[in-house]
Amino acid sequence: MSFLLRVKQLFGGDTPVQEKSPVEAHEIGAEPQEPVVSAAAQTVEQQGGRARREAADFDALEELFIDAGIDVDTTMAILQEVRRGGLLGRPTAEQVIERIRGKLSAVLDLDSTLHTTGSPAVILVTGVNGAGKTSSIAKLANMLKQQHRTVLLIAADTFRAGAVDQLAILADRVGVPMMRSVEGQDPSSVVFNGLQKAVADKVDVVVIDTAGRLENKKNLTFELQKVVRVIETKFGLPLSETLLVIDATTGENALMQARAFSEAIPISGIILTKIDSGAKGGSIVSIARELRIPIKLVCNGETLMSIKPFDKDDVVNMILLSE
Repeated sequence: MSFLLRVKQLFGGDTPVQEKSPVEAHEIGAEPQEPVVSAAAQTVEQQGGRARREAADFDALEELFIDAGIDVDTTMAILQEVRRGGLLGRPTAEQVIERIRGKLSAVLDLDSTLHTTGSPAVILVTGVNGAGKTSSIAKLANMLKQQHRTVLLIAADTFRAGAVDQLAILADRVGVPMMRSVEGQDPSSVVFNGLQKAVADKVDVVVIDTAGRLENKKNLTFELQKVVRVIETKFGLPLSETLLVIDATTGENALMQARAFSEAIPISGIILTKIDSGAKGGSIVSIARELRIPIKLVCNGETLMSIKPFDKDDVVNMILLSE
């Protein structure tokens, strides 16, 4: 059952029937069973019942958020905002859903513009193995080519076996050149050679593939920082984008990945992959709230054309429809 249907089930129950007071019962001829209770006492009892039911409803709602991949801190912050929005008592399912939709949209409302200025523009792409980094680079290159930009790919993931060959095959399919490396070569030297070629050939956009080995964060940090120094210091080129590829199906691990890479280098945006695989995607909300990193691009299929700019409404709907 989807997040949306579970909220409807939770808040869409029968409206409690208002019981008749003993005075009203006496007026229609019924025998009063209990002494008449004061109106003030009835009000206190009703308010206590509503408060208990409200607490139970929002406890259940908290579980839905966490099941969707949103971390506990972000869940509590969003639900506090929902409760402050005048939904005390017994709100309808529609009221709760619209309030949640609005709060999720607000968290994701960051600058999602993909910046490709510079001569050349330099886009660094990183992410853990298996997130879809290499295929995302190919899709990005194809998108830029469709916009009539010249593109050079730099294969600086020199540690993963087969990474260079995989990128070379995809570069050939897209029809863009690639600066090759050999296994074990210093990634920064590959980047240096590639940027020399890009400047000489007056390429519009350079896209750099880097390694993503979280099992040894110290080496990862050193390597990425060295690559950034080569770009910014030796060539005097500002990074147009530093994009982290996140697999939408990885749940709360995505937040841990984003923290780790952000500690190494500033991350300007996210490429969200595999949203067509039944992903819940709630971890993206956690990343946006905690780290203020926007989603820039979304990949939703296997073809080179299956990449598009981020639309927050699409991601909110993905979360609400997740099972």
